[in-house]
Amino acid sequence: MQKNELNTLLELKQNPSLTQRSLAHRLNISLGLTNAILQNLIHRGWIKAKRMTGRKILYLITPQGMARATNLIYDRFRETQNYYQYTKELLTSYLIDLYNQGKRKAIIYGTNQLAEITYLSLLNSPLKLHSILSDDPSKKKFLGRQVFTISDFTEKYSKHLSQTSQKDVVILSTISPEKMHQEIKKYKNILNNFPIINLENVLKNLPVLHTQKEDILKSTLLP
Repeated sequence: MQKNELNTLLELKQNPSLTQRSLAHRLNISLGLTNAILQNLIHRGWIKAKRMTGRKILYLITPQGMARATNLIYDRFRETQNYYQYTKELLTSYLIDLYNQGKRKAIIYGTNQLAEITYLSLLNSPLKLHSILSDDPSKKKFLGRQVFTISDFTEKYSKHLSQTSQKDVVILSTISPEKMHQEIKKYKNILNNFPIINLENVLKNLPVLHTQKEDILKSTLLP
């Protein structure tokens, strides 16, 4: 409910004359829920409904409503920061385990928020960043590093990496497993020579990571 409260306050701050139907469409929630949220905000004194000519209504945010929005934004920021730090610490520990298994270099596949956390986790682990891959050909830089398409990577690196060094390199995918397999399945030389870890799957298994660490590490390695 807090998320809907904040989004409603922010939408009305930008456009107080929004109809309930337009507001529901912007928030991607039902008209009934939108009405309930507005009534709750009015009851709490966070917005005021001012009737204009005809059936038109302005929803005006009160000073108390602005204070509420500020508090909700801060809470959301703290939640994001906590998730960011928590995920970074867990991934750092996981990467250290990979190093202890014999991995020495990592390739990040993806340029999203999880890729950013993975990059920072690598800096805190003994694994070295080899390169960054993306399925978006327009993406040339990420965190100040050059980004390669899978095709460019295959042409530039796979011929120069020996079989021995390939065993030391692991691909850390930060995109969904379905999208990853769709993008990479046609590059047999990568699939056959580089173990691929999907970090979304790793994060889903984190609650049992400490008790079944070896099984999870093995199950997330492909092939």
